[in-house]
Amino acid sequence: MSGATWNGKVASRDEQRQQKRMAVLTTAAALFNRRGYDRTSLDDIAKELNVSKRTLYYYVESKDDILFQCNRLAIAFMEDAMRASRDKDRPPLDRLAALLRSYMSLLSTEFGACLVLIGDLALTEDSRNTLRRGRKNLDNTVRRLIREGIEDGSIAPCDPKYAAAAIFGAFNWVPYWFGDSEKIGWDKLADHLLKTLLDGLRSRA
Repeated sequence: MSGATWNGKVASRDEQRQQKRMAVLTTAAALFNRRGYDRTSLDDIAKELNVSKRTLYYYVESKDDILFQCNRLAIAFMEDAMRASRDKDRPPLDRLAALLRSYMSLLSTEFGACLVLIGDLALTEDSRNTLRRGRKNLDNTVRRLIREGIEDGSIAPCDPKYAAAAIFGAFNWVPYWFGDSEKIGWDKLADHLLKTLLDGLRSRA
């Protein structure tokens, strides 16, 4: 966790602290994904980073706080993609494909895998509600794009709620298939899923 430089320059104390905090979160997310949240302790995270458990408390409040921050960062990753999905100059299906490619990029990271592999029951109600609002926003964005496609005739009539559920059901299994996706590449896996799912939505008219 040395992190002495930042973009080729000497990092400030705040920048170094942020680098080290991200190292804690990334390492913890990887351990949660491999071992499970309940079977990973702060001692395990500290050992993996080769620091003392006391050092972790300089960057995070608790193991629950680590899980919350990992999931919050994953949801924040999608914010730019969700904003871009409102560009009405592009067809709804194109915007939906772009959004889902961004989601696949997220799932290829430790934070993205943590978001779908690890439940949030260990968190406080306020933390759960914060994360669920973020996930709901993503779900609503997909539903909105499907509705727009139905309205312009590019998507066959369907229930956006169930169509979005089918899409996320497929994508959210990707972290469980990590070995296979690693062999063929995340971009190619996205190609396969998008062809199957979007061809199913596409209007035949």
